[in-house]
Amino acid sequence: MPDSGLKYVAEPGVPSTVSALLEARVEATPDARFLSFEDHQLSYGEMVARADRTAAGLAAMGVGEGTKVAVLLPNSLEILDVWFACSLIGAVLVPVNTGLVGEGLKYILEHSEAELLVVDAGLVETLEGAWPLGEGLGKRFVRGDAAGLPNGYEPYAALTEAGGSGPRAAVGPGTLASILYTSGTTGLPKGVMNCHNSYVTAALEFSRNYVRMREDDVLYTTLPLFHVNAQSLTTLGALVSGRPMVLSPRFSASRFFADLAAHEATVFNYIGAMLTMLYKQPEGPQDADNKVRLTVGGAAPAELWREFEQRFGLEILEIYGLTESATFCCGSPPEAIKPGRIGKAVGWSEVRVVDPDDNELPADEPGEIVVRSKVPDTLFQGYFKNEEATEEAMKGGWFHTGDRGSRDADGYFAFIDRLKDSIRRRGENISSYEVERVVNSHPGVAESAAYGVPSDLGEDEVMVTVIAKGELDEAELVAFCAERMAKFMVPRYVRVQEALPKTATQRVQKFELRKLGTEGAWDSLASAEQIKR
Repeated sequence: MPDSGLKYVAEPGVPSTVSALLEARVEATPDARFLSFEDHQLSYGEMVARADRTAAGLAAMGVGEGTKVAVLLPNSLEILDVWFACSLIGAVLVPVNTGLVGEGLKYILEHSEAELLVVDAGLVETLEGAWPLGEGLGKRFVRGDAAGLPNGYEPYAALTEAGGSGPRAAVGPGTLASILYTSGTTGLPKGVMNCHNSYVTAALEFSRNYVRMREDDVLYTTLPLFHVNAQSLTTLGALVSGRPMVLSPRFSASRFFADLAAHEATVFNYIGAMLTMLYKQPEGPQDADNKVRLTVGGAAPAELWREFEQRFGLEILEIYGLTESATFCCGSPPEAIKPGRIGKAVGWSEVRVVDPDDNELPADEPGEIVVRSKVPDTLFQGYFKNEEATEEAMKGGWFHTGDRGSRDADGYFAFIDRLKDSIRRRGENISSYEVERVVNSHPGVAESAAYGVPSDLGEDEVMVTVIAKGELDEAELVAFCAERMAKFMVPRYVRVQEALPKTATQRVQKFELRKLGTEGAWDSLASAEQIKR
């Protein structure tokens, strides 16, 4: 790669930590712009000073090396403050999806052994409904207006009002940095343990080898900071390269490109559904009137690829990976992108396609995508308090992704579908087990099967086929679900039938249900549109 003239604060192949990046960056370019968020702009020096003050507050609350600190926050300055503070003092960040409710939310907070939580004021009611104060997790701090909240909730300012700097821990590249809960195929969410060097490696791969950062680049993301993508790629990509980032509170298809233009952004990250939603916006003469040169992400619709690039005047670069695989383990070589392909193995990874017996398959033969790291402290460290799941995922020393794919003769991989029984909707992985657990708790449901069906936005829509105990109102069932699960998990389609197709061992044959499609099923979206009329 040609020298871009940027001052990187980490080098490929040299293990490092998030805290080392912070310290090196503030020494190298303390006054350079790091972050734009809403009306705020922060330099690298200002960001690290905020993290230091937060670290001091956390330490005063008893947080130290190895302490689990949970955040239930939307994109904000405070989520960065807490994350960077944890990295400085050796604590472990537990970012929690803000869409979770009820038992799903309580499970993660309880299972993670978090000792302190920072929660957005708008989510306190949700938190109280899942895990009321007094039942656990006593140290709760509120971002935003804390007036009128129950006793026991303290304002976030209490963590920073003392001033000063927190203690610096001697963390190493392999020190646990975060536990990110990801919905699996079956069972409850699993806590993915990622170390410091995993973040650094991802940031370097992203910024140097794929974005190939330039001196005028501005990174932009609307993706949530409770997911690894916005953390590893945009945030640490900015930190390691010294280029600024723009953090948007949320994704808005109608305002997206206008916001990019206003911030003079040149690179943004996407999930597949985002590109479809942007493409479906009304065409206008200013569609390409922006400085964006590149968008990087996964699941770009192959049928829209070239038309999207031409319309918006940019290039799509596909990558592939999971939270377990340092964010991404495959990437498209920028000089030789193949639409519909997820690229080749990145610098740190070995990637294969194998059969059920873990034998490597020849070119163009579909099988499971598996990944192995060529360097230490890069792949995830296992699932928190779940040795059985870790051993299953890492059998033979390779991480089994549960994804079905293939490799062509040129070494490019393609993603085909998911072997695992999971659903992916709007960038969120959804466990069918969790959906079924809620649906089955409805008094009118005897049994159910949850699965994904194709969405016109790409990825999946959630569908359930249920065996009813008697008369069942589909709208009432969906309303029941909406009160007990995250919005992105709520089924769109409901089909009621007398029996579920099963194997001899009584496993539901969901592939048979998928063959039926959605024809004749009750559609919550269509029902809502009829009500509006």
